[in-house]
Amino acid sequence: MTLHPYILLALFLFSTGCASNPTKPIDLLQQILKDEEAQLTGALLSEQTAAPFPKQGSPKLGLYIMPTGFLHHKFEWTDADRETLQAWANGLQREGLISGSSFLHLASVKGNQWAQLRESAMRYGTDLLLIVNGAAAVDRYNNYKGTLLYWTIVGAYYADGTHSDALCLVRSSLWDARRETKLAEEEAQGTSKVVGPSGRTEDQNQVTEARRQALTQLMKKLRDDVARISRER
Repeated sequence: MTLHPYILLALFLFSTGCASNPTKPIDLLQQILKDEEAQLTGALLSEQTAAPFPKQGSPKLGLYIMPTGFLHHKFEWTDADRETLQAWANGLQREGLISGSSFLHLASVKGNQWAQLRESAMRYGTDLLLIVNGAAAVDRYNNYKGTLLYWTIVGAYYADGTHSDALCLVRSSLWDARRETKLAEEEAQGTSKVVGPSGRTEDQNQVTEARRQALTQLMKKLRDDVARISRER
């Protein structure tokens, strides 16, 4: 496993806790997500052993959200995120682009490895498999109000001296589950910023908003991918 992107990101986050750094670690987040996808899908089976992709009817879509782990990714996926993706998939079904959709739950995937994920997809009758992953970073720093007023308890709760700037990157890959072929990949980012008192400014609120924006953009891109694949079938 490649460790250096995680180390660099940790150093970035440590430094931004002390001073403003306008450079967002988008390259580091991209590398982390690419590394994790490679770990999941790196050992693929031969295409010759896979069943042929059905030529008739709309495909069924399987949805898999990769576990994030709060330490490296700054958030955990929520039920609201899953509901958002499910609502998007339901819209694809209404358009006739897919025949249905279902989540591949963690309990059905042992070890988070590609072979087990594909086996789970086959049990659900999945033709297309969508894998979604994401990570975020927060740049938190104090302005002059914080420097002047945070030495008092009142100042920490009422002076607008803290900036919290969040960046979230979400990345997806869409696979032909039967032939184990990547059909499309997309990524999208969202940002959220707030200035407020240190004692009442929650970084996680900004991460949540940035993640919502990124998911919205990602789903728009993926809809076009699914439509293209449907036309090519």
